[in-house]
Parts: sequence; C-alpha cells; structure tokens
Amino acid sequence: MHRCFLSPERWQDGVLIPGKDEAHHLRDVLRVTCGDVVALFDGAGRRVEARVLTLTSQEVDLEPVGTIETIPRTEPLISLLQAIPKGARMDTVVEKGTELGMDRLVPVITDRTITRLDDAKGRKRCDRWARVAHGAARQCGVCWIPEIAPVQSLTDALAARPENDVLLVGALSGDPRPMAEVVDQLAANRPASVSLLIGPEGDLTPAEMDAATVAGAIGVNMGPLVLRTDTAALFGLSVLSSRLR
Repeated sequence: MHRCFLSPERWQDGVLIPGKDEAHHLRDVLRVTCGDVVALFDGAGRRVEARVLTLTSQEVDLEPVGTIETIPRTEPLISLLQAIPKGARMDTVVEKGTELGMDRLVPVITDRTITRLDDAKGRKRCDRWARVAHGAARQCGVCWIPEIAPVQSLTDALAARPENDVLLVGALSGDPRPMAEVVDQLAANRPASVSLLIGPEGDLTPAEMDAATVAGAIGVNMGPLVLRTDTAALFGLSVLSSRLR
C-alpha cells in the first residue's frame, strides 16, 4: 500500500488534505485515483488508512477508513551525533539511519570537520536532511521521523543530550571495547536513551576525545578495519537497533 506523510496540523476529523508536496507525490508520482486507499502517517506516531475522495490539479482530499492508531516511540531513544562528512555522505547517513531506526540526528562541527557551514547554510542543509528523512520514512514504514537538530559544536552537542543518556564514541585509539559487547551489556539495563558519537575523516582530536570521556562516553571499536565516517555511523546504528530493540 502506498504511504503518504500528513503533517500533524493537518490531522482533522473528516476530510484529510495533504500538503502541496505530498499531494504532488500522490497524484503525479504514485498516480493514485479516486477510491484508492493509502496509508497516512504524521511522523510522530499516528497512522491511519484513508481513501482518496477527490483528485484535482490543485488538491487531493482523503477520508479515513479506519481507526487512527498511535504507535509509541520505541525505546531506547537512539541519537547519532555525527561529524558532518564531505559531499553528499550525510544524505546517505540520514536516509539509511532513518531506515535503521535512528530517532535523532545531531550534525556536529569538530576541529577536523572539512565541511564548514554558517548559520544560513546550516539551516538550509538541515532542511534538506529533513526532506531526506521524510522520504526514507515514507518508503520504509516507520511512523516516527527522526528529529534533525541544528548544526552545532561538539561542546553544545554533548551538553544537549537527554538526561541519563548513555554515550558511546567510536574510537580508533586508546583501549576501546568491541561495540557489540558494550551494547549487549546495555541491553540488560534497558537505558531510555543512547547516543553514538562518530568523528570526522581524520577522527576526533585528543582534546575532543577527552571532552567526550568527561561527558561519560564509552569508547567502542567497530572491528579491525578503519571505516569511513558515514560507514561507521551506519554500522553503529545497525548494532544499536538490532541489539536494543
């Protein structure tokens, strides 16, 4: 069944009217016709099946044909604190991270981050990543769309973590523990929130690793090979999702 995002403010009794972009997706991409039934979700846990009532070049109207369900967010909350990689690799992290159950993405500027974004460029890039997350959520069936936090410094990202959050950091030096081993131990205690910090190409600086350690981070390794920053992020999210949910 085709899926369609309907923003929370558009969930009203009776007729449901998608926004311009989703109406275009239903009409011109999926090519639905009157009478077709689609699955609606609001990205914040609600979903319902709805029938296409009217279909014009300006508007698509739908009516619910079942009970609106509210799907609770799965715990633990999984956040990715990701140093912004070069090029379009963050798009891949957002898309695949959404499919892997990531709940929150925090784009981080570190000392060795190559991609530098001012406030305006940062907001524009976050808007793009939000669109990527919406598209991935529509495709993969999740009911919760990941939050895309503003671009921020590592110091701010560490300080803004949820209360009682467990912080893991991918580490290439020191004495990190195997990630699967650490996560399996966490699973026994069922933490409410887990964050994974992934550094940039060139890794975090020693000072940044020290700051993460002071914040309570547990150093983890991801096997014998050196992974690219985007690959490490998706590896880590896979381990967290598969072993904690």
